This record gives sequence, structure tokens and C-alpha cells, in this order.
Amino acid sequence: MTATTTKVVLRVFHAVILAALMGGCTDPEGVFAPDSAAVRAFRARLDSQPSATAVLQAACALPIRVQHLGVDRPVTEDILTLLRVTETHQVMTRHVRLLCGDTVLSDAWNWYVPERLSPAMNTLLEQTDTPFGRVVQQTAFRRQRLETLFPGRHSGIVLQNRALLLRGADDAPISLVVEDYLPAALRP
Repeated sequence: MTATTTKVVLRVFHAVILAALMGGCTDPEGVFAPDSAAVRAFRARLDSQPSATAVLQAACALPIRVQHLGVDRPVTEDILTLLRVTETHQVMTRHVRLLCGDTVLSDAWNWYVPERLSPAMNTLLEQTDTPFGRVVQQTAFRRQRLETLFPGRHSGIVLQNRALLLRGADDAPISLVVEDYLPAALRP
């Protein structure tokens, strides 16, 4: 082998090694891996509480707040069926980001049935930046998880939960939520 050939081979070898190392650096903590310790621990915390807000609040020194986003998803037949209502006008849609300070923890879609909440709760949901779980905590709701997905690194979403929130007194569905959790939500 000549000196020039050796240099070329070494450069290619170094490029291959560097590419392999860089590929592993895109998720150095493994937060996007469904079986990572961080994801498993976060999912267990979500499964142990009816309120995702309470789970996020436990790891945030500041009050969790919401940032209202545009509502551009229609109320579908599936949503009506899950909420046990027949007309789209019976459902309100809330799309928010949940934040700890300025850090976005999750993006949440919430379809809820105002007639199953008190007038005071509806006012808070419509006019404040109070998270849904905090507003409706007096209903003693429970969470029925419907689906958990792991969209992966390309989406920026670590975990997506789809769940029904059921009123404690009669198990009437008060809300369908789709929650997209970002890596910052996994910090214990």
C-alpha cells in the first residue's frame, strides 16, 4: 500500500467511525427509546395519576401553566362516540401547551363536554390559563388510557397518550385527551 492509499483508507475509516458516533449522539440519553428508563419511569408516573398536570407539576417548581393554541381539528364521530354524546355542539375543543416556566413539556388536545362540568369550571377553561386537570379536579375524575404511542426522535415527541377522563361520581366521560410529551417532561 502506498502512503496516499493509506491516507485515503484512514480518512474513510475515520469518516465511518465519526458517522457512527454522530448517529448515536442524536439521542444520547435515550429519551426517545420506549424502553429507556426515563420513558418507563415517566409512563409509570402518568399511569399512577388521573391528572397529567399533577404528574408534570410534581417535577416543576413553578405552577404549570397553559399556552392556548389554535383549534383546527374537527370533532369527529370517534370523539362523539367516546364522549357518549351525539352532536358536535355538545363538545368544546381546547388545544394547549403545558409549560414549566418557559419550557414546553407537552402539547395537549382536549375535547370536553361542558354540560358535565360546573359553570365555574367552564369559565376557568374558557377564560384562564389554568390546566384542565387542575380545573376539573373536584370531579374526582379517573383516567382510562386508550392508547400510548412512541412517535420517536423524528417527531420530537417522546410519548403520546390518548385517554378518556371519567367523572368520579358516575363514570361519565368528561374529556378525551391526546397528549404529546416532549423530552423536557421526562426530567424527574
